[in-house]
Amino acid sequence: MVIVYAIIDRRYIGALPDFIKPLSRWRKIAKLKRELEFSPSPGHILYQIGALQVESGNMQEGRQHLEKAHDLIQEHPDIEYYLGVARIRMGELELGKEALESALKINPKIQYGFPYVYLIEYSLKKEEHREQIGAYMEKIFEYGNPKIYYEVGVVFHKEGYVKEAREMFQKALVIFRSSPSFLRKQQRYYAIMSKIRSIWQG
Repeated sequence: MVIVYAIIDRRYIGALPDFIKPLSRWRKIAKLKRELEFSPSPGHILYQIGALQVESGNMQEGRQHLEKAHDLIQEHPDIEYYLGVARIRMGELELGKEALESALKINPKIQYGFPYVYLIEYSLKKEEHREQIGAYMEKIFEYGNPKIYYEVGVVFHKEGYVKEAREMFQKALVIFRSSPSFLRKQQRYYAIMSKIRSIWQG
């Protein structure tokens, strides 16, 4: 019964996380690693492995593969982006910021505004002036959708900015409620998580 509901949810509702995605990602990584052994031009495969590892939370291995890809492929915005994410999350703040800014310079619309989520994280960790954080937030507003507001809220909360985190979760809910019905399935999970975190934080 649980499995049936999960299948229905993924197809029609979108309230649950995608339980299949981690397994699918793991299988892709395993397949790419096999291809890597025989590839005469491994740059793109190294990038794909690194990006998938970063998405799965394996920052250390992801960074290693992305750095190798970076040595082989120049001016690739996605490599710069994922490398920036890994470095920020591993505490290599200056190198992370540099990579994210490089990604934005090559392609200002890279990853639909998500570089600014991690640049905000950088600014909070470095205790930069509010003006700089505000400038990054203006970019977030341009892409305003429940997912990006939720992720910014998580960053604010992690760094101890509870009030700002709550505001982001509330924005995610407002955007979700005003979204067209055809977008709600893909946004519903982040709206629900935002609601839970808003209640949890009081």
